[in-house]
Amino acid sequence: MGNGSEHHRSHHAGENSRGEAAGSVSETQLWRISFYYNGRKKFVEKNLYWADSTLFRVFDIPLIQGNPQTALDKPNQVLISQGTAERYFGDENPVGKVLKVDNRTTLEVTGVYADFPDHSSFDANLIGSFATETWAYKNLSWSNASFETYVVLNPQTQPASVERQLDKLIKQNVSVENRYYTAYLQLLTDIHLHSEDVAHVYTSKIGDPQQVRILVILALVVLVIACINYMNLSTARSQQRFREVGINKALGASRNLMARRFYIETAILVLLSILLSVALLEAFLPIFNRLASRHLTAYALLSPEVLAGLLLTGTLVTLIAGSYPALYLSSYSPKNLLQTNFRSSTGAGLFRRSLVVIQFTASIVLIISSIIFYQQLRFVQHQKLGYQPEQVVAITTVAAESKPQIDGLMNRVRSLPDVVEVCRSQTFPANGGSGRSLRKNLQSSEEFKMTTNHATPDFVQVLGLKLIAGKTLPSVAKDAKDTTVQVVLNRNAVTFLGYTPENAIGRKAYGLFGDNNSEIVGVVEDFHFENFHQPIGGYAFHNANTESYRYLLVKLRTQRLTQTMSQLENVFSESLPQSAFEYTFLDQHLNNLYQTEQRTAQVVLVFSILTILVACLGLFGLAAYAAEQRTKEIGVRKVLGANEFQLITLLSRDFLKLVGLAFLMASPLTWWMMNEWLNSFAYRIQISGWIFLAAGLLALLIALLTVSSQALRAALMNPVRSLKSE
Repeated sequence: MGNGSEHHRSHHAGENSRGEAAGSVSETQLWRISFYYNGRKKFVEKNLYWADSTLFRVFDIPLIQGNPQTALDKPNQVLISQGTAERYFGDENPVGKVLKVDNRTTLEVTGVYADFPDHSSFDANLIGSFATETWAYKNLSWSNASFETYVVLNPQTQPASVERQLDKLIKQNVSVENRYYTAYLQLLTDIHLHSEDVAHVYTSKIGDPQQVRILVILALVVLVIACINYMNLSTARSQQRFREVGINKALGASRNLMARRFYIETAILVLLSILLSVALLEAFLPIFNRLASRHLTAYALLSPEVLAGLLLTGTLVTLIAGSYPALYLSSYSPKNLLQTNFRSSTGAGLFRRSLVVIQFTASIVLIISSIIFYQQLRFVQHQKLGYQPEQVVAITTVAAESKPQIDGLMNRVRSLPDVVEVCRSQTFPANGGSGRSLRKNLQSSEEFKMTTNHATPDFVQVLGLKLIAGKTLPSVAKDAKDTTVQVVLNRNAVTFLGYTPENAIGRKAYGLFGDNNSEIVGVVEDFHFENFHQPIGGYAFHNANTESYRYLLVKLRTQRLTQTMSQLENVFSESLPQSAFEYTFLDQHLNNLYQTEQRTAQVVLVFSILTILVACLGLFGLAAYAAEQRTKEIGVRKVLGANEFQLITLLSRDFLKLVGLAFLMASPLTWWMMNEWLNSFAYRIQISGWIFLAAGLLALLIALLTVSSQALRAALMNPVRSLKSE
């Protein structure tokens, strides 16, 4: 289900369903950090989930200790994973022990479950009883979709039918003006790779389908180029082997027998290659895991499914790579035994040249793609955000026991010599917020999606925002009876309302907090509060007590950062003795938003280098063959006065023409592909022509160096030896 800015889903559990339904699964207060205190130690835990007692009727979660029938049937109960039990309690029996969450909620450990595997979409370290969270369990509301619900359908049930019933249910219970969300089903097995369009997904193990597609395409490109090399070099050596074929045929061998022989040769090479690749996989798997940010193991990669895939891939490679040599070489007739030349103008020569063009087309595509990937990432990382995240640290304070504790902490933090300013906030830019809707007036049905953030007045100075009209939030504490909410909007929100920033001051922000309870007191310039895939939307800072302050935002000077962080930790530990010190630098958090793009760029760069290397190996072999075929021609030209430069030019010219043709083919293809990728960013670079020119020149230079080494060797050969008879 989704409400405004957040999308949460019901999930269809698959064909082996048992006709039951789970209740809801929710993260701790919709955030990923809680604090646990077991009487001796403080922990920061990022994976606490709340689930109701039907969890074990839907999912097969093996319990090492505890009874699944009663483990989550009462408030203030919690299950912990085996690894968490060892981390918290060591060798002690954890059942019956007590954990304190956020220094407010006490939970009794009622069981221990086996750790979820690394590839599981569920990554909970603790699962608390849903009845503990009274805000969600008792205060049910049709406007609250702040948790995920999993349902198990009967095998004969059609998901589309259930979705229609859900839609009917919403229409029966929610008025038209409040019907701003929908309900839909998603197959459980689709969650991992098909959740990129769902915001605020609880699990952190969501796959990136684009990265998977890119990896598959790159692997296929390298594999195809390797097959092309094999076909090229096999047909290039045909002059040495067609006599062998002719003699075998003269002695009675059939064409089918010769074709099988060449296929067997290819199969042996492929088998050896697979064995070598498995050994290399074992050696380089840690590097790949770091590059792709995965936790794959050699054991998992050598599962029966993967081995079957290797066998299938090996068979296909054998059939593809061995097809042309087998069919081409086996077609020779014994009458050609006296033939001494193989002309490049034949069909085989044309086929080889076509394959060289394909190889370098792929190489140029990858070179251009790598440059554009890094240009876009550089653009994103250096784009002006509209605020200043540098040296702003967000310290989590959800475990504070009282307001005096927080006030004391803020006063002590402000007194540190390298602290510029301090504020409290619900969240910070690029870290989400509460979703609300803004309307132009009470009668308007048009809504503008807003992200809201409960903050104290000093947020403008801490974040370096530009206040363009009005003032910041009032510093005087609100009276408990005062229902008016002061808000500071960004320019986009004011533009939607139809005001200039100056005219907006004192106006109402309808629908933001009730019908007309919100008063605009200030306007800040637009800033990027989401990643660059999204355009700037509406944002509001406010002083309503609807959400708690979760962070202390501290603006620091940069001269003595290590020493200042140590001072902050000491002050925090003394002021909040039962809380763990957890912090995030805002600029580091922003960089983490683009880890997927960074990994993709690195992977494309690695595959570009690999592709170019494989293509050059094939070109090197063809150049050597061409030089060998023209040995006598080179000798004659040297006797007639040709110098080394002229001979190198002669031997390299044909290959460089092929690279030029590859450039002409690769350019429009890459322009289309990269424009499609860049369109996923709301803020993107424009592709420049110099990128294509640079990639073409680089490919030309690589080909020239590869070919000229063989050409130079042939050019330096003694002409007397060149003119000797066979």
